[in-house]
Amino acid sequence: MAADKMDDVVACKIGEVSVLLHVDSQVWPGETISFERWRADSYATKEPDTIAWIDLFVREGDVLYDVGANIGQYGLYAAKRLKGNCRVLAFEPEALNYARLNRNIVLNGLSEVITAHCLAITDRTGLDFFYVKAFAPGASLHTYGRPVTQCEKPFTPKNRQGMMGVSLDDLTGRFGLPFPTHIKVDVDGLEEQVVRGAARVLADARLKSVLIEVCMYQDVASRIKALFFAAGWTLRNADSVDYTEGKVQNLIFTR
Repeated sequence: MAADKMDDVVACKIGEVSVLLHVDSQVWPGETISFERWRADSYATKEPDTIAWIDLFVREGDVLYDVGANIGQYGLYAAKRLKGNCRVLAFEPEALNYARLNRNIVLNGLSEVITAHCLAITDRTGLDFFYVKAFAPGASLHTYGRPVTQCEKPFTPKNRQGMMGVSLDDLTGRFGLPFPTHIKVDVDGLEEQVVRGAARVLADARLKSVLIEVCMYQDVASRIKALFFAAGWTLRNADSVDYTEGKVQNLIFTR
């Protein structure tokens, strides 16, 4: 990836795809790095599985749900790669990330392609608190419902937002959002809740693939796999998943 500085905008190139990202290079109070700069610099290397999954599965006319979108890198990549011939619904509850997500959508001229929703995706629809681990744009490891992040690690929140949590079943049913062809899930510890709130979505043949990032802790991966297997799914990358405690791995499910 090449990154060329243009004021507060960085052009990130992955193969033939160029994506513009807003980058605030200053280190916010209480932090040790600029998370946005780190994300721009590591765009092509941080999540190679996610890039490869998009390249392999997401096609023109598809609907991609980006659950835990952060500042939007992967939804932006999919939309730019397909020259806007898809739809992306990006879900990001953290306030600073949500603002940057929208800024990046506009920077790339994708307002008609990507729709950002400030929602936490979980197993039931209702109001709760969203706990922010690091109050800086581009940061992660935040969580909904309790201040405990992935691998069951408690933390002292830097901020607490009021937040609406919604299940995928309610998004596609009760609220009538476009049905997803593919779903990417990166929610720092809430993966099982997201899957449990998607029983009808998983049973629907219009959904073709799901990539879900999991921190290996106790039997959480086994519980998530069991939910998919019960709905008739296959773990595509079964031979390459490392289940070592504390490892963060992507599980890729297909029909």
